[in-house]
Amino acid sequence: MYFSRWLLKSKRPIDSYQLHRKIWQLFPDKADDERSFLFRVENKQQNCEQIILLQSVYQPKTTSNEFLLLNGPKEIDYDIKSENSYRFMLRANPTKKIKDKNGKTKNQGKVRVPLIDEDEIVAWLKRQLSDCAEIEDVKLLQKDLIRFHKNKKGENHVGKIQTVTFMGILTVTNSDLLINKIMKGLGPAKSFGCGLLTLAKT
Repeated sequence: MYFSRWLLKSKRPIDSYQLHRKIWQLFPDKADDERSFLFRVENKQQNCEQIILLQSVYQPKTTSNEFLLLNGPKEIDYDIKSENSYRFMLRANPTKKIKDKNGKTKNQGKVRVPLIDEDEIVAWLKRQLSDCAEIEDVKLLQKDLIRFHKNKKGENHVGKIQTVTFMGILTVTNSDLLINKIMKGLGPAKSFGCGLLTLAKT
């Protein structure tokens, strides 16, 4: 697994989904593979130059003058120990499924909606990590509404997702399961810069 930080030099606004598509350029030999990276925009603005923290299975390569490498790529080996405590940061898209009032039949007639209540948001995070870590302290740093454009089968779709940035302290109860979650990412909307859980020693 590799960690790197990049600067995307953009002269025009770009949403998170389009940013995701641009990041694929850093893996020119993997264009036809399934996504093998997670990312988080470290400066919140959705326009102009963006600083990107990137976790990837494969080593990224600079193939465009749009991207400037700031740090790395650094190959990492997760040295996470059970019973140890770590500071964490996560940007996620906490959601729940409700019955679709429009009567759609996909996904068992349910749709995802964002969680708004802070207690429900914290409970969502605790459920995501319930089998591998205990949340000792958590703060909701910021809530951001991300708008995006997505072209699918020749049709232009406009949408939005609600993201929450968490920061706090967790204690590891199962290091193997936690490492697996870190590698796969937490929750939905990974194509929009969500799901990357980062740890640091307390």
